[in-house]
Amino acid sequence: MRPAAVMSARLPRLRGRVWLLGLLAWIAPATVLANTIGLLLSGQGGGYAEALEAVSAEVRKLPGSRVVSGLTPNAGSPGGAGPTAVGTRAAQHLLRVPELRVPVLCLLVPRSSYETLVSGLRAADARRVSAVFLDQPLARQIELIRQALPGLNRVGTVTGPDSARELDRLQQAIEARGIKLVSERVARDSELFPALSRVMSDSDVFLALPDSRVINSDTAQNLLLTSYRLRSPVIGYSAAYVRAGAFAAVFSTPQQMGLQAGEIARAYLRSPVLPAPQYPRNFSVAVNRQVSRSLGLEPDEDTVLRDRIQRSERE
Repeated sequence: MRPAAVMSARLPRLRGRVWLLGLLAWIAPATVLANTIGLLLSGQGGGYAEALEAVSAEVRKLPGSRVVSGLTPNAGSPGGAGPTAVGTRAAQHLLRVPELRVPVLCLLVPRSSYETLVSGLRAADARRVSAVFLDQPLARQIELIRQALPGLNRVGTVTGPDSARELDRLQQAIEARGIKLVSERVARDSELFPALSRVMSDSDVFLALPDSRVINSDTAQNLLLTSYRLRSPVIGYSAAYVRAGAFAAVFSTPQQMGLQAGEIARAYLRSPVLPAPQYPRNFSVAVNRQVSRSLGLEPDEDTVLRDRIQRSERE
């Protein structure tokens, strides 16, 4: 039987669980499957494995609880007792299942992707879905800019279809701190690099937002080369992008997000209420020191920047 058929056959037996989708979590009321969390993964290894391990460790703190995991049909053969979702692909798959009537917690999914997925659901179904977003709150990213690049007051960004809805939130967050936003929107690939050049030429620092039209495997390196040529440091949203050449990023590791999702899942098993969608609570900061030196910048150590951002959030 093909993987898709296997999953379809299993769905009726999965009712009553909570699933963590890619991570997507889907949590269970009191049935024979009580205290079971399902994880449907978008892929194998890497961040998915780290998140799965963190969720499992946290859920097992509740006596008698367990986690079962599998892969989406187009990510490999299903494993465990059935599907759960961790990542956007897993979330898309699980939220399209017509028989699904259980709570779903999305993990490793950007806020823009989550909002797009939920917008296609009926109101009653949307209330059963929540998330720990992949991206960071905009205020946290702006605070990184303030701490790592004091004195710079013109922040540039380019948005595509996925991140355009973030623009109003970003405008409000930046203006509240007395900073000017320089932005453009692009709808087609041919518009991207002219827009990047204009925005970077007119700003002190470029803030990259998660959007596959703006940053993907084909554009990421060219974006960094453009920023280097125009001497406009890039604030990214992942450690990998910092290693590739972005100036700095504030990000949460899969382990940190998995821990938070595991805490939510464990709390749900005790009291079946999902919280509102939320940003990662714990985070890290990384600065590419080679890039900073080439730009003539000397930001504080990563841990110092992180501690200052945390302190600002408590004030």
